Amino acid sequence: MEEQTKPLRTGPPPVMSRRTFLKRGVGWGAALAGSMILGGGYTTGIEPRWLEVVRTTLTLPALPEAFRGVTVAHFSDVHFGFFFGLDRLEELIRRIQEEKPDIICFTGDLVDDKVGGLGPEMSKLLSQLKAPLGKYAVLGNHDYYDDVSKVERILTNGGFRCLRNESVTAAWKGSGIRIAGVEDVHRGIPDMNDALRASKAGEFVLLLSHTPDYAATALRHPVHLQLSGHSHGGQIRLPFKGPLKLVPGALRYPIGWYSLDGGKLQLYVTRGIGVTGLPIRFLCRPELTVHTLV
Repeated sequence: MEEQTKPLRTGPPPVMSRRTFLKRGVGWGAALAGSMILGGGYTTGIEPRWLEVVRTTLTLPALPEAFRGVTVAHFSDVHFGFFFGLDRLEELIRRIQEEKPDIICFTGDLVDDKVGGLGPEMSKLLSQLKAPLGKYAVLGNHDYYDDVSKVERILTNGGFRCLRNESVTAAWKGSGIRIAGVEDVHRGIPDMNDALRASKAGEFVLLLSHTPDYAATALRHPVHLQLSGHSHGGQIRLPFKGPLKLVPGALRYPIGWYSLDGGKLQLYVTRGIGVTGLPIRFLCRPELTVHTLV
């Protein structure tokens, strides 16, 4: 009704400004992405299984000389049981092992909801992973949904050291770094003081935390590198917009690499392996990350 009160436009149409063009372009891109998502075939059948191996080089001045060149395989958010079975876990383990990492780190959400009766089979597959400097893990919020002790047992029987507000030393060539892990922010009680209780002054610290935004707490402690997951990178990313939705615990740091407080803390957030909520990924492939420390 309001349009009828406006005078009719005469003459040639107005020239669209660059700002208007870009604004409309974002809308068109979002609409196109939405139609592709609704199409379903690619987003449910292809991209969620299309694993990308991302290789990074992390410059860490405090790293002991003996550890320069050490590789860390980092994976997260498997969400076993939600469109992710033993066949896919076996394939993931094969891909990790192909990288021949020195250290393997898992940053939580091994299962999506129920552990079920496949715990022994999962542990058997996880035990096939080999890393000379050890395998380390923390728990994610989904790992608490059923019986967190069962998930911890699967990881432990699979050869992982499950770090719940504690730390251990990874020794190499007469030197060492401290690998610490905290409980999940949403379901556990993370405690950095307990996690670093055994650390020594000046020791290089690698922290595993399921939620990346925990970096705000890590910054108050002598932590040099934090590895996290939880966000799935948004799981659905739209052109020109980025993540369709962010989740609590990954609002500030949803994806990729961050240098915080002038480089005092390096943070890497992986897109994860599985899916949850919706069995789809779009412009956000599953990620296995291999970090080279220099």
